[in-house]
This record gives sequence, C-alpha cells and structure tokens, in this order.
Amino acid sequence: MAGKKYRKQKKVIRYRRPINIGVVFFGFVAIYLMICVYLFLTSSHISGYEVLAGSLTSDDHYTGVALRKESVFNSERTGYVNYYAREGEKVSPASTVYTVDENGEISELLQESAEGVNLSEANYAALRSQTASYTAEMSDMDFAGLYAFKYEINASILDMINQEMAEQLDEASSERGGVFYKFQAGGNGIVEYYVDGMEEAALENLSSEWFDKEKYEKKSLRTDGLVSSGDPVYKLITDEKWQLVFPLKEDMEAYLKEKIENNVKVKDNGETVQLTTYIEIKFEKDQESVWPSVTLEYREGQAYGVLQFVNSMVRYAGERFLDFEILREETAGLKIPTTTVTEKDFFVIPIAYLAKSGDDSGVMKQVVDENGQSSVVFTPMTIYYQDEEKFYVDPKEEDFATSKLKLEAGNTLTATESSEIFQAGEKESMKGAYNINKGYTIFRRVEILQENEEYCIVKEGTAYGLSVYDHVVLDAETVEEAQVIY
Repeated sequence: MAGKKYRKQKKVIRYRRPINIGVVFFGFVAIYLMICVYLFLTSSHISGYEVLAGSLTSDDHYTGVALRKESVFNSERTGYVNYYAREGEKVSPASTVYTVDENGEISELLQESAEGVNLSEANYAALRSQTASYTAEMSDMDFAGLYAFKYEINASILDMINQEMAEQLDEASSERGGVFYKFQAGGNGIVEYYVDGMEEAALENLSSEWFDKEKYEKKSLRTDGLVSSGDPVYKLITDEKWQLVFPLKEDMEAYLKEKIENNVKVKDNGETVQLTTYIEIKFEKDQESVWPSVTLEYREGQAYGVLQFVNSMVRYAGERFLDFEILREETAGLKIPTTTVTEKDFFVIPIAYLAKSGDDSGVMKQVVDENGQSSVVFTPMTIYYQDEEKFYVDPKEEDFATSKLKLEAGNTLTATESSEIFQAGEKESMKGAYNINKGYTIFRRVEILQENEEYCIVKEGTAYGLSVYDHVVLDAETVEEAQVIY
C-alpha cells in the first residue's frame, strides 16, 4: 500500500458543561417553598388578638310572668251578656259591669239602636290614642297582633256605645217585658275580660312550667252567645301592687346577687341591715322605664328574679307575659372575645407557704436524697395569682434541668415562718387567656366583669393579668401552655 496516504483519525472528546449554580439555587428555593406551603396547609393556624380597652352593651332581654291579685266572677244568671265597663277600667262596687238579658230581646234592641248613638269627643280621643299606640309598635309580620288590635277596637267601640245607652236599658226592658238584670262590680279594681288559669299563681307555687308559652292558653270571656249561670264573665285585679317573675341567666344571677348582698347599711351598734335593692328596666311594649325592687328565688336549682311594683299595673293588666330589658350600668375594662377565655387547674397553697429567695418566688419542699436523708429545699415556681389567703401554681410546671415536675400531689411543704407543714394536692380551676407577647403561650388570669355571646369585659390592672395592647390567642382551645407560636 505504498503511496497510500493515511488520514489520522481525530478523537472526539465531549465537553462537560459546568453546573449552573443559579438553577440549583432556585431549585432548592422551590422545594423549600413547597414544603412551607405544605406545612401551612396541613398545620393548625393560630390567630392572635390585641387586647383593647372598651365597654360592653348588655343584651339583658327577658320575658317575665306577671303575678297579680285577681278574682274571677261568674254569671249569676243564664242569658245574653252585655258589658258596660271598658276593659282596663277602674270600677267600684257601685259600677255596673255587665247585664244579663234572659230572652235576648234587650240585646236586639241595643243592636238596632247602636247606629243612632253619637260618641262623645272624649270617646273619639280614647280611640285615637289606642290607634296611635298600636301604630307606634306595629310590625308587618305580626298578623296576630293586627287581629288582636281589630278585636280591641271593636270591643272599645261596643263598650262606649253600651255606656251611652245605659240609661235606656230600664225603659226598654219595661216596654218589651223582657227579663233583664244589672250586675255591679264585686269590689274595687281593674276590669279584665279574660282568664288563663293563672289567676291563683303566686311565688309560693313558682314553677318552670309557667314560662312555657306553647302550653299557655288565654281565653276571652266576651261572647255574643248565651252564657250559663256559673260561667266566668269578668275578673277584677284588686291590688295596685304586682310582681314580675323571670328565670335568670348565670351572669345576671351573679350580678343581681352581688348587687343585693352589697346593698346593706351598718348601724351605729354594728348591726347590719339589708336594704331594698332597685334596678332599672324598660318594657318593650311601650319603651317605658321603671325602677322596681328586686329579690331572688330558687326552685329546683334554677334562679329566678322577682321584680316588685307598686304602680303601673293598669298599663299591663291585659298581659300575662311581658318582655323587658334590664338596664344595668355600663361595664368598662379590657374587651376580649369569649373564645380567648379558657380554664386551667392549679395547685392551691396557703399564703403562709409562699417562700422567697432573692427575686424568685416558690415553696420550701421536703425532699429525700439517695441515702434516705430528708431535707427542705427552696423550689422556685411561677406564681399565677395570689391574694391574702392563698396562691396558685401550675401542677405541670417542669424543672428544665431534669424535665421533672417541680411539684406533685402529695409533696410536703414547710411554712416559711413556722414548723407547720402542708401537703400539696388541692386544686382549683381559674379562668384566663394565653398571652403570646414573647412568642409562646403564657397563661394569664382574667376576672370577668360582664359578658355576652361574643365578647367579655375583664378587669383591668389585676395582678398576673392582662394589660392594654397585650396579644392573646384568639381561640384558646387550639393551644397549650408554653407552646411556641412564632
């Protein structure tokens, strides 16, 4: 192969590209962000709330049962009844309340002559006032109230007509030969033409069944038909004094109880006298504000408020159930949501066993070493609250060095100024909120002054408590003590 030229083959070497640091970096960032998003979506979210000063408007609306001195009167004759006393009118024993027409002829005469009766200006003024009162409180959704108003107006007009025609009754009776009887009131009082079975109700037989409106039945005594002898025809409320009874909510019970207990007078001889306690309420029917006295009654574990009135009975004589609002003083303090409040159990220790060592507070605890030798050592502890008689410590507080509980039930404590001993173990529950100012939860005691379904007012300036602008966990049920938040 002489003369043949050989071409030298070149060896191809592939070039290895350098690693792109930017791509690697952004890759790690992407993975980190995905992990963060995953942890965010799968972990429970803890929201905080900033404590602010504020006040709370109470929603203290109640429905009470009215108790009065009521006497029901029955018809003394069988026949057709006509009424001559207006409902809610005050009568005396000389006042004609109703008449009985045995054969109905006088009733027919009254109906025939009714169109010719002219009402007085005073009658028209009373009707205008009655209409204005209903118009001020009417609701488009209250159809029952509309029909009740129609009935009341018709009844008022009939009463007025009957009053105007009262002088004609004796003459008409003699002319037609009908058997006609007049009946005067059974005493002094306010006339009402309904019965509901609660005329004999009194505090002595107070029952929770009174407040079940579904079982309540109110029967009107007015009728155009025949009434038999012995049938109820009217009733009289014979005393201006009356009562309003209502079941109490827990916070209102505490409020009224404290108000009553603190309303005392100390005489010169040191004797304590309980004074009458008054509260302000506003009736929803007419927005009238009054000041009745108040007492408490207890039946089968339920607390009831009893309001005592000495006037205004006639305004509400036609109603057994009355809606009203208790107007208590506006409570100011620190305003926090009710969801921030929780309860925690603490060891309760007499104040005589509170020890000091420098700036630390704690207890003198008896311990036994490995050789069985007993000694008393100072154990520093977080004091959550103290007063003149006792202090509170957390039974779950641990020693960070040993991870053991600092104080357990059964441990013996020694008093600081005597040789007396006390065995730890007694517990009490205390209300509080979790403060997160330092990035982890710290239980802080709260003293609730007033609350509703959404917010509560806690006392400001309490020891071991909250202050304005503190941050607390919004939902206390989602965290534990000493949990790191951020």
